[in-house]
Amino acid sequence: MKSDPRRPPPALRRKLRAFLNLESEEQVAKALAETGAILPIENPSNAATMTTAERDAFKRSWQLSSDDEVNEALELAGLVTVIHGDLREAATAAKHPLIVAKAISAAARISDEELRKVVPVLRRRGCSWTQIGAALGITKQAAWERFSGEE
Repeated sequence: MKSDPRRPPPALRRKLRAFLNLESEEQVAKALAETGAILPIENPSNAATMTTAERDAFKRSWQLSSDDEVNEALELAGLVTVIHGDLREAATAAKHPLIVAKAISAAARISDEELRKVVPVLRRRGCSWTQIGAALGITKQAAWERFSGEE
C-alpha cells in the first residue's frame, strides 16, 4: 500500500495530535514547547519586554559590556533563528532517514557560508582576530586560520 504524499509523516501526526481540543493560549504554548517548535510571537528587538534580570542574563551570556550592545544584539538576533525539534525522533520516523542528516548538514553549511561573508566585514571595520575568535568561541589563531583567506 502506497502512502499518501499529502499526509504528514507519523512523527508529525503524533505531535499534531497534541493540538486537538486545546482551549487556551497556555495549552497551545505548552503543546508547541513540547513539540520542539519555536514560534516567534513578537519582534526580538523589543527589549522593553525583558525584565532587568533577563537583560542581565542575556548580557552575561553574550559577554556584552554595555546596554547599547544589548539593544543591538537583541535587534540583530532576530535575523538568525534556528528552529529544531526532536531530530532523533525525526530520523527514527522518517521514510528516508538520511534526509534528516542532509537537512542538518545543509543548515550548517549555509551558516558557515554566511559567517564567511561576515568576517571580512568585521575585519574592515577594525575588529581584531582576537575579538572575532572570542565572538565565535575559538582562539584568534583558529579564527585567522579559518577566515584569513576571505579578506
